[in-house]
Amino acid sequence: MASANRSTLQHRVWRWHFFAGLMVIPFAVILAITGAIYLFKPQFEAAVEARINARAAPLAGKVLPADDVIAAGIAAHPGASLVKLILPASPDDPTAEVELRGAGGLRTLWVDRTTGQVLHDTATPQRLMIFIKSIHGTLLNGNAGSLVVEVMASWMIILIITGVYLWWPRGTPWWRVFVPAFADRAAPRETWRKVHGMAGAWIGALVLSLLLSGLPWTQVWGDGFKRVKVIAGLQDPGQEWFVTLKSTDPHADHSGHQTGGELWQTGQGAPETDVESTAPMGTSRLPLAVILQSVQPEQYQPPVEVQPPRGENGVWTIRSMGPARPGRVTVHYDQWTGAEIMRIAFTDHNHVDQFVAQSTSFHEGALFGWFNQVLGVVAALGVILLSVSGAIIWWRRRPAGRLGTPPMPANRALSAGVVVLILCLGVFLPMAGLTLMAALIVDYVFERAGRRRAPH
Repeated sequence: MASANRSTLQHRVWRWHFFAGLMVIPFAVILAITGAIYLFKPQFEAAVEARINARAAPLAGKVLPADDVIAAGIAAHPGASLVKLILPASPDDPTAEVELRGAGGLRTLWVDRTTGQVLHDTATPQRLMIFIKSIHGTLLNGNAGSLVVEVMASWMIILIITGVYLWWPRGTPWWRVFVPAFADRAAPRETWRKVHGMAGAWIGALVLSLLLSGLPWTQVWGDGFKRVKVIAGLQDPGQEWFVTLKSTDPHADHSGHQTGGELWQTGQGAPETDVESTAPMGTSRLPLAVILQSVQPEQYQPPVEVQPPRGENGVWTIRSMGPARPGRVTVHYDQWTGAEIMRIAFTDHNHVDQFVAQSTSFHEGALFGWFNQVLGVVAALGVILLSVSGAIIWWRRRPAGRLGTPPMPANRALSAGVVVLILCLGVFLPMAGLTLMAALIVDYVFERAGRRRAPH
């Protein structure tokens, strides 16, 4: 009886693996190719900048202040506003990168620090690595595309798990999972099946870790993860990305207790924190160059982004965006006094967020240098091999003119263990759980319809 139940379960898992594989294959190849390309973003962008810098004037003597560099960029696009300034990676870098928002959307400019000449000007979304990232994350279709990517990534996780179950040897040594026996005159389909299983065994854990590390970026899973953190009391140290910090306006009425501005919000109904300025009456806004005087000695990990105050009384934000997450830091400065208002370092985050940040570095190929990039390429090539070999197995197996769907097992009832597995799946991978339930309903409807059409 136990053997019969195992056979029924194996048949059902094979059926799920088959349908999921056909659905996922084209998306898996796209994600693998774009992911492999994006791994080399640092090298590619360094090469692009080197070609631009080759046209810059030699650095000699004093360079333009940051305010003049920004003004030169805006002069090329009248009416545009500053999104961010990326500081030169070293004192010898002859250009600074300026991102503007204008009537035509976002644009990125490289400005000569000596002459103020705009050496290169491109639409930000058309930059190759940003375009590749958009394909990888949204399939160029915004939130709808992001949901599709989440569904496919969730099912890729299930494919790896079900593949291990199906491929695990029964009655033969365990090491045959990694080194199957290839017969001299085996049918091509059988050879491809063993290649498919062996590839999954060798790179399955690596691909699984990359897929899991990408889940916090997704819409449904990522939002649920944030909610769980809030329930667990794992709050963020401050608002790094959508900054609502405010400099205290020195021209405001200071009679009585000053309430200051809102520091940050960590959720609905988060309390506001007062900020007071020590600037005397009549103080004017400081030039960015003065703010940056406190930045240079700290030698933040490049690239270092400078974001302007948001609104009349916002703050300057300096953010290190280096590939090594422990070295990243975000600092907010009062635009009136230049005083540091808030600093967020890696160690200020809770341990869960630190772990997720490090796993993100691994996903991007930036956790431990070039070897991390090599692992990413191996994983991408493995996914492509699994996709191609799976498609060949299906194509060689299917009857002419038919899909070749594995038949339903004779025992169609779902065991309690399988029901629990589906429920757990729906909790951990909600998009996979929803699509699985939809697939089971469709499968049931088609089966019932087929039985009614069958002759009695």
